[in-house]
Amino acid sequence: MRYLLSRLAQAILIVMSIAVVVFFALRLTAGDPARLRGQVFTQNSVIEAYREQFGTDQPLLTQFFRFFGGLLQGDLGSSFRYETPVVDLLLPALGNTLLLGAIALIMSFFLATTLGTLSARKPTGLVARFSSLIAVVGQSAPLFWVSLLLISFFSIHLRWFPPGGLTGWQSLVLPSIALTFSVLPSQMRVLTTSVKNELSEDYVRTARAFGLPERKIAFVYVYRNALMPLMTVIGNDMGILLGGVIVAEVVFNYPGIGSLALTGMNARDYPLIQGIAIVAAAAFVTINLIVDLLYTVVNPRVRLAKVA
Repeated sequence: MRYLLSRLAQAILIVMSIAVVVFFALRLTAGDPARLRGQVFTQNSVIEAYREQFGTDQPLLTQFFRFFGGLLQGDLGSSFRYETPVVDLLLPALGNTLLLGAIALIMSFFLATTLGTLSARKPTGLVARFSSLIAVVGQSAPLFWVSLLLISFFSIHLRWFPPGGLTGWQSLVLPSIALTFSVLPSQMRVLTTSVKNELSEDYVRTARAFGLPERKIAFVYVYRNALMPLMTVIGNDMGILLGGVIVAEVVFNYPGIGSLALTGMNARDYPLIQGIAIVAAAAFVTINLIVDLLYTVVNPRVRLAKVA
C-alpha cells in the first residue's frame, strides 16, 4: 500500500508538472490565437475583443492561476475554436483513441508472444526468419509510410476496407495494423531473447528430464518468466504508441485525440491543446503504473518495494 501511494503521488506530480510546462510553452511560443481568429479584420478593436473573450488579455500569472485552479476542480476550460468545454470534446475523441490503441496493443502482445516464443525455440526455422523480416521492416519503415501503403493496397486497389473515418469495425482494421507494426518489432525481439535465456536455465533441463512436453515447458514455465522483460518494454512503448496514434489518426482521418490535437494546434487553441497534453500524460503514467503492479501478478517472487 505504501508503494502504491508513493507511485500515485509521483504520477500526480508528473501530470501537474507537464500541465505547467505546456501552459507556459504555449503562451511563449505558439502565437496569438486572437490575431489568428481575427486575421480577416484590420481593426485592432476586433483583435482586442477576441483577446478579452479568450482571456489572453489578462496578465500571464493571472491566466495561470485561473487555469490551475480550474484544473484542480477538473475543469479544463473552454475551447477557443469550438467555444465548447474541452472535456466535452475530449471524452468522445479519447474513447476512439483508447479503442484504437487497445486493439493495437492486444494485437502486438499476441503476435510478439507467439512469434517470439516460436522463434526462440527454433532460431533457424521459418517462423524465426519471418519474424526477423517483420522486425527489420517494422523498425525501418515510418508509420505514415506504412499507413499510406495500407490505404493504397487494401482501400484503393482491393477496396476491402475504408481509407479513413470511423464508420464501423472495418475502419479500425488498417490503423490498428499500422500501429501494431510500429511497436511489434521491439516487443518481439525482447521476448525472443528472454525466451532463449530462459531455455538455458536449470529448471528447463529438469522439466525435460521429468518428461514434460516441450510445448508445455515453453508456453507455461518459460513463457511466464520471460514475460517480465516484455512487460517493461510494453510500458516504454506506450509513449511510442501514443505518438503513433496521433500520426495514424491524421493519416486515416480518424476522429481521435490526434486529429483533435492537430486542429487545436492549427487554431492556437490553448485550452484544447492543454487538455490533450494532460490527458495523454495521465494515460501514460497510469499505464506504466499498472504495468509495474502487474509484475507481482506475473511473478509473485517480485516484491513491490523492489519494483521501480
